[in-house]
Amino acid sequence: MIVPISLLLLSLFPFSYSATCDFENEVASMSWMVKGDVLQISFEHKNLTENRWTSIAFGDGPGMNKLESIIFSRDDKNVITTNTGFTPKKKKVVVDDVSYVTVRNVQLKGDLLRITVTRPLGPAGPRGFSLDQCVNWIVVPGGALSNGKFKKHHGQIYFVNDVCAAKCTVQRMMRVLSNRIH
Repeated sequence: MIVPISLLLLSLFPFSYSATCDFENEVASMSWMVKGDVLQISFEHKNLTENRWTSIAFGDGPGMNKLESIIFSRDDKNVITTNTGFTPKKKKVVVDDVSYVTVRNVQLKGDLLRITVTRPLGPAGPRGFSLDQCVNWIVVPGGALSNGKFKKHHGQIYFVNDVCAAKCTVQRMMRVLSNRIH
């Protein structure tokens, strides 16, 4: 009798549903989805004030070393800029000459930033960094922006461990939504 119940439970919760495709806390939220070979990331920061930055970093470290990042900044004229970069050493971000993400949508209402970017799921940018395998994602709430330079981040960083973005497909998201409706 135990075996049939186990099989029933496995059929209700398939392994493909174990993929993490979103993140939310009191400061930021994001979701991601793959369409073909393109990764789309929708990011929201609830309190991005003037002359501040926030970022999403990707990699397995160690610590804050050797991470790829997408950096969103707001200057004193309320202009939102998106950069990519990497951290060869802790506390130091090297910004790429050309950003390798495409901004699809930007909204700034007061201090609420909503932005959607896309990038290839596979190798991209000057270091050929790929998100087609499982990797840690890190949300950095932000730090000061001074004369176009990103100063050290303040506050807690948030880890989303072992994100397998390739599993977050349109088809999977539709199955999850249809299961929530029933």
